[in-house]
Amino acid sequence: MPRSSTGLHALTRQQLTASGSPHSRVYVEAAPGSGKTTVSALRFGLHRFAAPTDARAVVAVSFTRSATEELRTRVARQWGSASLRWPHRIVTLDTLLCDLLFHLLNEGVLHWPGGHTEIDVLDSWRTALPTKPSRIKPVLRVDGGHVVIRTVNELQTASHPSAMHFKEAVSAGACTHDNVREVLQEALPAGPARRALISYFETSVRSLTVDEVFDANDLDRDIFSLAASASSSLTLVGDPWQALYQFRGARPAAMAAYIRENGFSTHYLDDSFRWGTDRQAWLTRRLRRRVPVTLPAGSARDADMVLALKWKALWECDPRVLPLAIKPGVGQVQEAICTLLLNEIAQNALGTQAVFLHDALVTLGLDKEALATTIRPCLQAAVADLKDGRQPALVWQRLTPSLADLIPGIATTQLARKPIRALERLQLRLANDQLRPGLTCHQSKGREWNTVAVKLSPADASALAHGLDPAREDHRALYVALTRARLNTYAMS
Repeated sequence: MPRSSTGLHALTRQQLTASGSPHSRVYVEAAPGSGKTTVSALRFGLHRFAAPTDARAVVAVSFTRSATEELRTRVARQWGSASLRWPHRIVTLDTLLCDLLFHLLNEGVLHWPGGHTEIDVLDSWRTALPTKPSRIKPVLRVDGGHVVIRTVNELQTASHPSAMHFKEAVSAGACTHDNVREVLQEALPAGPARRALISYFETSVRSLTVDEVFDANDLDRDIFSLAASASSSLTLVGDPWQALYQFRGARPAAMAAYIRENGFSTHYLDDSFRWGTDRQAWLTRRLRRRVPVTLPAGSARDADMVLALKWKALWECDPRVLPLAIKPGVGQVQEAICTLLLNEIAQNALGTQAVFLHDALVTLGLDKEALATTIRPCLQAAVADLKDGRQPALVWQRLTPSLADLIPGIATTQLARKPIRALERLQLRLANDQLRPGLTCHQSKGREWNTVAVKLSPADASALAHGLDPAREDHRALYVALTRARLNTYAMS
C-alpha cells in the first residue's frame, strides 16, 4: 500500500479507477489540477511491487527535469525510497533515449566515430562549443550501421557550431540530445536496430509510464510502440490541450490517433483540485468549451507570477516584472554572464534562481560552488553598481577583467562586446522594490500559483474573444498560462 499520509481514501473514483486499471495499455487524459501526478505515482508503485521476483525495470518518463523530479518525489513519498532502487527509475525521456542509443552501440548494431560506446550527451552545443548564426547545420546520420557526420542547409538562420568543431567533439565522444534523436531516427527504420530495441524492452523493462504524452514527436511515438510490442505495460498520461512542443516535432493529433488505433483503455480525470474560486473554475470550463472569454484587468503588483508567450514580451512590459531568463541575442558568453547577474538579482529579490543558470555555468566552465565562493563577490559588486545608477557600459568594463581572471578559458577579448541593452533592462528592474517573477507559458507548464497575470498580445486577446482552438499551438500555450492560477487570473495592463 502507498505510504502517503492521505491514503487511498482521499482519491476520487476517477483517480482510483485510472490508477488500478489492469489493462496493459492505459491512457489517462488529465485536465489541469486533476491529479495526474498522483495517478502516475500510484501506477508506478503498483507495477513496481506487483511482481517482486521480476527483475525487469518499472520506468516512468517525462519531458522536463522539473516534471520528472516532481514525479520522483511523489513516488518516494507514497511508496518509500526503495521503490526507486535500481533498475526502477523515473527519468526524462531524453535519458531513456540515451539508454537506447548506448544499448545499440554496446550491442554493435551502431558504430560511433572513434569506436566510442559511451557518449557524453550535452543539452546543447551552446554550452560547449562556439556557435554563430548560420543556415548550415552539422548533423549526425547513419550509413550502414555507422554514425556519420553530415551538414544540412536549414530554411532559417540559427546558432550552430562549425562543422570542424562539431566533428572534433563527436569524434571525441560527445553529442547533444538532439543528435541522439537524429541517430535513433535514422537507425530505427532498419531491422537490426528495431529488433535490438524490442529485445531491450523485453528483457529490461516490464512497465513504462509516459507523462505529458502529447508533447511526443514521431520518434517518441515509435519508441512507445517498440515497448508495447515487447509486451511491456504502457501507460500514457497527458492532455491534448496542454501540448506545447510542436517546435520540436510534437503532433498532438497523431498522438490522439495512435491512442485510438492501438486499443488503449481510456480514463478521464476532469475533476480539478486546483481551483480555489468559482471564478477560476468558470474560466477554465469556458476555455475548454472553446467559447469567448474576457479576463479581468490587473497589474503586476496583483500577481504572484506574470506569464507571456515570449521572453521579449516580459522584458518590454511593466518594469516591476523580472523575467527569469535573459532574452537571447547578446552573444554566447555575454548571455551567460548576464544570466549570472540576473540570478543574483532573482535570488535576492525573489528567492529563486534564473531559469537557465545551469546552461550559463556550463558555458563558462563553472560549478555552483565556484559561483557561490569565487564569482559571486564580483557579481554582487556589479549589481550594486547598476542599482546605484552607474552607466551599464562602465559596469561591464569594471566587471569583465575580474571575470577574465577568475574564469579559466574566458579571455578579455571575448568580452569586448558589451550587452548594454540587457544590462539596461536589469538596471531598470533594480529600481523597483517589489519585483514579480516572469516566465513564458512553456516554462510555467505543470506549475501553479495563487494569482497569475498574463501579458496578452493582440493575437492572444483576439483568440480569447473568439474561443480557443486546441489544434493551434499558440492557443494551447495561452490555455496553459490561463490555467496556472489557483484563485485568480488577470490580463496585465
